[in-house]
Amino acid sequence: MGKRKKGGKEKMKPKISVVMPVYNSEKYLRESIESILNQYFLNFEFIIIDDCSTDSSLKIIKSYKDERIKLIQNKENLGTVKSRNIGLKEAQGKYIAIMDSDDISLRNRLNTQIYYLEHNPNIYLIGSSAIFIDENGKDIKKFRKYDDYKMLAWRLPQSCGIIHSSVMFRNTGECLYNEFYESAHDYNLYLELLDKGKNLTNLPQFLVKHREHDKATHEGTSKQEHYRDLTQKEHKHLNKKIGLYTQMKYTLKLGWFFIKTYREKRGK
Repeated sequence: MGKRKKGGKEKMKPKISVVMPVYNSEKYLRESIESILNQYFLNFEFIIIDDCSTDSSLKIIKSYKDERIKLIQNKENLGTVKSRNIGLKEAQGKYIAIMDSDDISLRNRLNTQIYYLEHNPNIYLIGSSAIFIDENGKDIKKFRKYDDYKMLAWRLPQSCGIIHSSVMFRNTGECLYNEFYESAHDYNLYLELLDKGKNLTNLPQFLVKHREHDKATHEGTSKQEHYRDLTQKEHKHLNKKIGLYTQMKYTLKLGWFFIKTYREKRGK
């Protein structure tokens, strides 16, 4: 039990499945792949879905001989959301970690996140704090998050407070992205999980570097805002009415978090 047979040999299931879709990501791909392969935690599979890249992305992926890499090649370009779902359906791990092909996972990411989930069975999904970097890998700002699932459940229907490429969750077979959402599919997923009664939180540790691109188009931003607004309307019933005392407590707590984050962004 808990093993797969392959070629007559017994193979242990990985503890974590890292899922990363790739499309024309040659510029940052090696850095992203190696940030996963160099993790302190070793027992994982790395599911990479190539979505018919036309650059050298596929060649780069195939240049790695690490047996933990499981390459899936789409027969046609399906887009990021469908490609992610293909990876999720293939995942064998007890936990699933999300990765983007232009971001970087710090070496202690998987180890830190699996330890937390193993010791907090009431939490279904976690994100983490992140360092934002530019196209050249230079630090822009730090985005500190805090571990408070009750406050996040109150805040999340109003604003997406989880960085997607920092996410890890339990592989219960019920977590797929809604393919209607061409953008903000991660935000929609978080609200769907809240609607199912799942607890979500963030870890205060900086575990990923999230890349911001200068070439973000107005069209792309408008699409993001459109789908964000759509999922907020769809889940408006999640906006909780809380007592005045609790509201004041959360407001003060958020204010303190924002002050600490602002100081970190300024490098203080």
